[in-house]
Amino acid sequence: MSHGIKICDTTLRDGEQMPGVVFAPGQKIELARRISDFGADVIELMPAVSPSECDTTRAIANMGLGATEITASTMLRKADIETAAGCGVQSVTLFTPLSDIHLQHKLGIGWEDNLAKALEMVDFARAQGLKVNFAGEDSTRTEKGRLLEFINALPKDIGYFLVCDTLGCLTPAKAYSLFSDVCTASKIPIGVHAHNDFGMATANTLAAVAGGASVISGTFTGIGERAGNAPLEEVILALRFLYGKELDVRYNDLAGLCGLVEGYSGVGLQPHKPVIGSNAFTHESGIHADGVIKYPGTYENFPPETISRERRILFGKHSGRKVLEHFFGKELGGEGIRLLLEKVKAVSETEKRALSLEEVKEISKGLAVAREVRA
Repeated sequence: MSHGIKICDTTLRDGEQMPGVVFAPGQKIELARRISDFGADVIELMPAVSPSECDTTRAIANMGLGATEITASTMLRKADIETAAGCGVQSVTLFTPLSDIHLQHKLGIGWEDNLAKALEMVDFARAQGLKVNFAGEDSTRTEKGRLLEFINALPKDIGYFLVCDTLGCLTPAKAYSLFSDVCTASKIPIGVHAHNDFGMATANTLAAVAGGASVISGTFTGIGERAGNAPLEEVILALRFLYGKELDVRYNDLAGLCGLVEGYSGVGLQPHKPVIGSNAFTHESGIHADGVIKYPGTYENFPPETISRERRILFGKHSGRKVLEHFFGKELGGEGIRLLLEKVKAVSETEKRALSLEEVKEISKGLAVAREVRA
């Protein structure tokens, strides 16, 4: 994994295709700037969706986002390519299905006709002055020989080809094998676009990179069609801390960017969402809290400050004596700590929740007052 890796963000395209998600034009413009500032190499939009989307794409393409390439995801239609060109984008990412299932049941055309149309549209897009990338829908349910035949029929100087796991049906082992073979046989840079139908989009994306993929396509927070896409925040941090591959991005912008996507999309994050969920750096269990207080690396893969998060220690049914001693040992004696622990556990079990440090402080004050009264 010594090669460079490009980030293709599709939050504003595939992410918005998640049922119920609609970004307002101003929100998309703000997100595009934040995504570019974070360090994404490519931002994907789909101007042919509507006149409003076309206007928004034009505005983003004219923002001057530096090295970030603005690409229009485009079907094999001349009108859609002309729409993209009219928006001032640098490139189009042409896409078409490759699997027999899609060709027969969705498009009703044969393999040869689909390939011929793809080559024709590549030439047409280039004639409009556009750089061309390509995405093979349902690539991973396409016979590997056919997939390679399609890729190698494309001009060798296109930007990249995205192998799309459209149904999220790869496994990491299959992903590594497939991408190892495809990347070895292709003269075009190969990327991975993974869906999360079986919860393996992150793992499959990492396996694809290990197999040679040099472009990762995904969304921030993992929003997207059905069960979503590979969450870029998970992939990027796993590359750094599990594979030793540090990308040229602003890691400390990650939590804020994901929070913005969450707010604008209306798709709330699960508390236990990896990396950016509210519980990702939160500790209640006595063993875990004691360990992380003594040395954070006992139960944290990396410091939360890396992505502008904070560590939280909560108190509840699973809290232990040592954690309370850490915070209240100087104020309360041994008996006071015992009583405080009993009270914390009782409140937690009755109210079925964890308590904050501030709440436990109030409980400890009450115990101190009661002790003084008795004295």
